[in-house]
Amino acid sequence: MKQSSSTEEQIWSNRTGLEPRNASAVGTGNKHKSSPFLWVIPLLLAAIMGGLLTYYYNQESRINAHVKKLHLEAEQAALAGKYAEALELLDKALVQRPNVGAFAQDRQITAKAYNLLHQMDEAAKLLKTGRLSEADKIIQTAAKTLNEQQEPVFEKARAALNNRKVTLAVLKVKKEIDQLTTVQALADKLKAIAGLSGKEAETVKQQITDKLAGISYKQAEQMVKKRDFTAALQTVDNGLSYVPDDQKLAKFRDEVLREKKAFEEAEKERIRLAEQQAAEEDLRNQTSSVFITDLSAELDDYGDLHIRGSIVNQGTRPISSVSLIINVNSSTGDYIGETDAYVYPDIMDVGEEGYFETSYYGVYEAAEVTVTNAAWYVE
Repeated sequence: MKQSSSTEEQIWSNRTGLEPRNASAVGTGNKHKSSPFLWVIPLLLAAIMGGLLTYYYNQESRINAHVKKLHLEAEQAALAGKYAEALELLDKALVQRPNVGAFAQDRQITAKAYNLLHQMDEAAKLLKTGRLSEADKIIQTAAKTLNEQQEPVFEKARAALNNRKVTLAVLKVKKEIDQLTTVQALADKLKAIAGLSGKEAETVKQQITDKLAGISYKQAEQMVKKRDFTAALQTVDNGLSYVPDDQKLAKFRDEVLREKKAFEEAEKERIRLAEQQAAEEDLRNQTSSVFITDLSAELDDYGDLHIRGSIVNQGTRPISSVSLIINVNSSTGDYIGETDAYVYPDIMDVGEEGYFETSYYGVYEAAEVTVTNAAWYVE
């Protein structure tokens, strides 16, 4: 019976699957245990669903952690002015979380900062090539945009804008000072840019002071040549009032004082010695004492020509206050202009070598220089 009963139960089970037995079957004389599948399968399904949910939760948590890390790195890069890197990180975050508004908003702000920085690079190129008007328009437009943005991410773009403003102001002044030829005009321009800062500003300030000192030096030299020592000292002192640290001008003031004293003490002696000189020696010393041993010219980044050279006293007596006239010609031989140069030391003994340097402003091209005239006093 048990065998027969067991067989019938298997058949029933095979025919009905997980369906419950009918009442008559349940109520048979032999009581049977419930099938284990009735509770194992739901538990198995619950376990599978729980596993899937856990996997999904962990996966989403990893994605959230990853995009959060990307967002933080993008923020740090943007604040450091690495806009391109920040944009790349934000794009990666948006691929995984395209519906997060904070990512899209930060990307928009970073892109604006990146574009502004790019505009400043364009302005720098224009300034470097002297296209000041075009650069000025870009700078003004960028300044207007930045005035409306207070986010820290714009600091690098703002710093670049401030640098371009200074460069523009400096180049405008640079263009003007090429035309200034008096100490007073240069002093006024120096006051006008006193508030500017930065490398370019310091460069143009130095150029103004160098030119101012050079003009003072040349004017004083001309007065010394005329033996007007009082006027020469006044000119040097005026120059030093604007450029008190100029060593060349300060040294020249000492030389003027010494020469003034020597001139006053030795004037009669010089006349006596001059009268005793032999005609041949006098002619040689007056016409051939100065021999040019070196002459070179270098064009700087601002279009100015810096001229240097040396001479030797090949006469038979010391000479002093040697001045040269130097012609400046283009590479094709066209005349550009001329400038004066004064040799130091002021007094040169026989066979002694002297040096000179001067500048010609606003050439803007390679040029050739030649000494066309020299003048000096024979001691």
